[in-house]
Amino acid sequence: MYLSNLGSYNGGMLLTKTTISGNTNTSTLSGNSHIQNTTYSKNGLEFDYPSSWKQISNLHYPSRWGFPDPIVSFYQPIGNYNETYIETYFYIKQRDVHSLDEMLKDYRRDIANIGQTEVSERNITVNGMNAVELIKTWHNGNMQYKALTVHIEAVPGSKYYRIGCVVPANQYNQTLPVFEMVVNSFKPP
Repeated sequence: MYLSNLGSYNGGMLLTKTTISGNTNTSTLSGNSHIQNTTYSKNGLEFDYPSSWKQISNLHYPSRWGFPDPIVSFYQPIGNYNETYIETYFYIKQRDVHSLDEMLKDYRRDIANIGQTEVSERNITVNGMNAVELIKTWHNGNMQYKALTVHIEAVPGSKYYRIGCVVPANQYNQTLPVFEMVVNSFKPP
């Protein structure tokens, strides 16, 4: 049995990860929120995600994300629905750009072209890597969505990732600790 207790501080939240016997984890966020999670470790990536979430198998579905397709994506299951009905999800893409500024410029152009609105932006650090957190909103039918996107410079000049976290706007605050867990635990190859 392996037991560790690691603490990190990011964005005003204390995240404590306890690992017991391999992949069974519990993340404790300030405010006594507990999230049962699992560690994803494939495709050269590693991050924690909620144990109850399911991996999206169809990464070519064009209405969820733009080009290129993500490396991996997970969604929060709702009732008996499968992945044809998804409201809350996150994805990880590797971007073929040469700078964080170029990645953000392309992203802003894309969201403006499809009628989404940038709400806020701030510089952050993810596991020692420079990153920019951008929050945006949009409407799809009668539903307003809100997304946290984190643009990460893994290797300056050559390796960049975007983590996109999407949820109905009225559920954003309660889902934010999950998204922060994914982002704060992200480790590229």
